[in-house]
Amino acid sequence: MSGFSAEWLALREPIDHSARSEEILAGVTGWYAQDDTLKITDIGSGTGSTLRALKPVLSQKLIWHLVDNDDALLEVAKAEAQGDQVNFSHADLSKSLDALFLHQPDLITTSAFLDLVSEEWLEEMVKEITKRKIPFYAALTYDGRAGCDPSLGTDEKILDAFNKHQKTDKGFGLALGPEAANTAITLFEEAGYQVNVAKSDWVGKSNRKAFQRMLLQGWRDAAIEITPSSNTLFNEWLLERLNLIENSNASLFVGHKDIFAVPV
Repeated sequence: MSGFSAEWLALREPIDHSARSEEILAGVTGWYAQDDTLKITDIGSGTGSTLRALKPVLSQKLIWHLVDNDDALLEVAKAEAQGDQVNFSHADLSKSLDALFLHQPDLITTSAFLDLVSEEWLEEMVKEITKRKIPFYAALTYDGRAGCDPSLGTDEKILDAFNKHQKTDKGFGLALGPEAANTAITLFEEAGYQVNVAKSDWVGKSNRKAFQRMLLQGWRDAAIEITPSSNTLFNEWLLERLNLIENSNASLFVGHKDIFAVPV
């Protein structure tokens, strides 16, 4: 389900956690303020970053259910979650949504996942969640905004190709990519939910060189898949970017949205 390496997830976790919208987190904590116990299902859980992000801000007894289709990442999550009350499910959600509701969650969460799924899949997920009146918290959904400082002439061409790649099939049909957050907002609102939205942009500063390098290599690889004829240009762009990372205060940002959708 995730398609990401444990190395990449570890590199970006501090960026993820600092990017999460405090406004949306406050909405989540406020919604459950009167509850003593909270059962949370996290989909596309990877190594358990959402658990580690929410654990410090939720005061309830937390019972987690982490769902992913990558056994290697789930094994890392199991090692990291020792001492927490956690259930784990290996599940291919492209085939069935049953795992979402296996433990009767009070809250369903996900992080950096919705941009990987198709509109049809998202419609079905929203239908199943809203008919059960379960709140839904999605963090870090890519929204198509990105940029580097200092800028280079090839940046726009790279990012255009990357955004096209984001809409290719990631295992759930043609992905929504940058349109995912707004599509999810519309679907939940049409189902009668109230949706709170805020930006949650990644900011990779000069002290996050390894993160910047791996992210830019991912942009380059995706761009070449979309435009193979620009292979030389995109490789030259990456070399110039890597040089800037090593020898200047280069930085980058990636735009995301957090949403918290609740029944009314």
